[in-house]
Amino acid sequence: MRPTIVALCAMAFALSACSSPDPEPVYMQPSFDKAGNAHCDGGYALVTTDSGQPACAPAS
Repeated sequence: MRPTIVALCAMAFALSACSSPDPEPVYMQPSFDKAGNAHCDGGYALVTTDSGQPACAPAS
């Protein structure tokens, strides 16, 4: 009976880990040149947030 309980607990743990939502992306602040144009470092893309602010998101 003990191996059955251990197997059920392991399956429940594995299924609960799969059901977690994807994490939200972390945005960085873009750099601005003297003209006010925004740009991001390598590996990041310039995006606009819901509030209209520019931000740098990891490039896919």
